Amino acid sequence: MFFAILCGGLIGLERELKNKAAGMKTNILICIGAALYTSVSLLTSLAHSSEGYFGDPSRIAAQIVSGIGFLGAGTIIQARGTIVGLTTAATIWVVAAIGICVGIGHFDIAVACSVLVIMVMVATSMFEDKVLGRSLSFAVEITAEDPQGMVRQSINQSLARNNLILDDFDIAIRGSDSVLSCQYNGHRGDHKKFVLDLWSTPGIREVKQK
Repeated sequence: MFFAILCGGLIGLERELKNKAAGMKTNILICIGAALYTSVSLLTSLAHSSEGYFGDPSRIAAQIVSGIGFLGAGTIIQARGTIVGLTTAATIWVVAAIGICVGIGHFDIAVACSVLVIMVMVATSMFEDKVLGRSLSFAVEITAEDPQGMVRQSINQSLARNNLILDDFDIAIRGSDSVLSCQYNGHRGDHKKFVLDLWSTPGIREVKQK
């Protein structure tokens, strides 16, 4: 269980730092669950070995592969033709596999794979940030008091000032506030500057990154 917490926590921390839905708690629980199911599968197969009956140790563990697929599917969101959450779903799938390694006692493989997964996610993020640049997609939900449209004007100016390309923009009314949903493309550093601009814009009450 210690190695399951360690491996799931390492990968979950990377997801947590990026404000993803499946963070440390989710990944730790998935890794513990996969390790526990695998261990139970091994113990069950040997429960009546003294009487000459041997079970198949892979039967329970095999269901983890299909079962985790439903959990991963729940993290994938489709909105206006954009698919969000595929990386999180793939991470959950890999964490379950690492949990299986822990369950059968291969702690070295589990830790090595956890480090490798983190290296891949960090390296690809740096590659997307430095090389791909504007192909990165971001989304924020802004709650603001904007009766005269001044906040919307400030948002448009901030997008242009930070070299971000607006992809989609929705407005909804929630009581006396306007809820603005923005989807845009750009550099990760420019996105952070844009969010800081939003925090300092008069009339904005709340900013949520999706």
